[in-house]
Amino acid sequence: MTQYRNKNIFKALLLAPIALLVILACLFIVMNHEYSLQAILTVLGVTLLIYFIYCVITVPISYAISVLLSRKNRLTFFSIIFGSWLMWAIVSMIGYLLFTGTLPTPFWKLFTDWFFYCLAMFVGCCYWGILQVFNKITCKS
Repeated sequence: MTQYRNKNIFKALLLAPIALLVILACLFIVMNHEYSLQAILTVLGVTLLIYFIYCVITVPISYAISVLLSRKNRLTFFSIIFGSWLMWAIVSMIGYLLFTGTLPTPFWKLFTDWFFYCLAMFVGCCYWGILQVFNKITCKS
């Protein structure tokens, strides 16, 4: 018996980054004091683009890993946090390669920004929380 249903895992993966994206978009608008309609639509468009990139790159890999861990009853809070850090590392390397064309000379410099670790941890916590909510809803029905 699996720990979570596959449908719940998929829905939780799709919903997990939305809270972070909304918070970051609002903070970006407020911090730049840009309240015009064009600036707000631009920020929303970039936010949607980031979300779609997340859906294309991260969701299939995370879904496969989550389903495998769920079948073994190992999809826990800590495995989710570790998985979100791992996905952050993969996306960081891909993004760095796309924007600069090479990896940084000391490779470890790519992983020194603590802010991105916090963002990945927040998304992992949201994913775990959404999974718990969906699991309770499924168990009640």
